[in-house]
Amino acid sequence: MFERIIRLAGVTRGGEDRQKNVRMFGCKDIGSYALVREPNNSADPNAIKVQVGEYLLGYVPRADAKDIAPMMDSGRNFIAYFVSRNEHPRYETIGLTVRIEEIPYQEAA
Repeated sequence: MFERIIRLAGVTRGGEDRQKNVRMFGCKDIGSYALVREPNNSADPNAIKVQVGEYLLGYVPRADAKDIAPMMDSGRNFIAYFVSRNEHPRYETIGLTVRIEEIPYQEAA
C-alpha cells in the first residue's frame, strides 16, 4: 500500500485565498483532504490539487506528483491526511504537511 508524507507546494500562490484556506482547514479536526488530478494544468500535466470541498489548499509537489499521477490515472484512489501546519514566528505565511495514502477501492466509493 502506498504512503508518503509531503509538504504542499503552491500554498502562497493564488492571492490570499490559499493562505486563508490553509489557516482555516489546516488542522487535525479536518482530518482528510481530497486529491484531485488536474491533467490539463499547463504548468504540470501531473498536477494534483489538494482541497477541502471547493477550497484549494495547494498542490502535491512536482516530484511526488510525477509518481502519484500515473497511479491515479490508472484508477487507484488516494487521500491526504493532516500531519502538521508549518509555521514560523518570523513569517506570516504558513504551509501544510500531509500524509498521502492509497485507499482500497471499496472504501473510496
